[in-house]
Amino acid sequence: MPLLIKGGALKRVPSCVRDFFNKYNHFKDEVVSKRSQPVSKVGAQGLLYVLQREYAGTAPEDDVISVLGSEDATTCHIVIIRHTGSGATSLGHFDGCDTERAVRDMVKLVTNLSEGKKSGRIEVHMYGGFIDDRNTSAELSLSLLDALHKQPEDIHLMTACITDLNDEVRGGIHWPVFYGVAVNVKTGETFKASFPDKGPDIPLRAGTHFTGMEEMMNMYDMERKLLKIGPFSYGPFPYIDRLLLLPDEYYRMHLSTSPAQEPSGFEADVRKTLEQIKNHPDPMKTVFIDGKPRFYKKEKDGNWVRVDG
Repeated sequence: MPLLIKGGALKRVPSCVRDFFNKYNHFKDEVVSKRSQPVSKVGAQGLLYVLQREYAGTAPEDDVISVLGSEDATTCHIVIIRHTGSGATSLGHFDGCDTERAVRDMVKLVTNLSEGKKSGRIEVHMYGGFIDDRNTSAELSLSLLDALHKQPEDIHLMTACITDLNDEVRGGIHWPVFYGVAVNVKTGETFKASFPDKGPDIPLRAGTHFTGMEEMMNMYDMERKLLKIGPFSYGPFPYIDRLLLLPDEYYRMHLSTSPAQEPSGFEADVRKTLEQIKNHPDPMKTVFIDGKPRFYKKEKDGNWVRVDG
């Protein structure tokens, strides 16, 4: 079925984001209140944080995870897919890699979690991007709309706070309004958010961004209530030692799609990730022993503790 907007079917995805919003101008009115809301600082208790090129899903009956969230999105987009009947919810952080397959898998995850439960419909909320010089945000917006449009299920687009509608100008520079988004799994509320605690093994997980791996990964096993990392292998990185000798300014200018808009901790995070890659050039040998993933269980205080799978 096509993507549904205000109950009507989208016949085709337009060739530019501006044309899309000109046709569906109600989205502009609907995001006004969302743009002005304060940023909520989300604590570690009940939180499952999703990194770039990751997605995860759960349902209201999960007594461990009650909030899904992600941030540090500049040109990236955060997509939330939710079934209104079961409350089953999935959140993904997209950067343009593996978009179509990941959208399909997120929809399948939500429908599987909703099987046999009360009727409802699948709704989508999209956040992220801005009017960037390279047009990266707009290309991703259209790619995501196209991927949703191709799904066999009816998909209702409820929020499109993306690219043009997620843009503001400060000091003559374009900035994204939403850097981070969370969804309350039990209520379905989505809101602007930041996350002091992003979970375990961040440099390991982020290493896939710099080493040629282009796959969105499902990070959560709801049945066992465990965070699952890997297994995966990095591609060759012959100049890692030279990269680590370069100043922070190089990382911002050359390893980001939007250097001016990156958060203040960007360079430090990149350096930690590069050090991880240097210390573990083949994680299949030194991290994922015998090809096994790493599993973590969330304690009541919100900390993740490593456990056997």
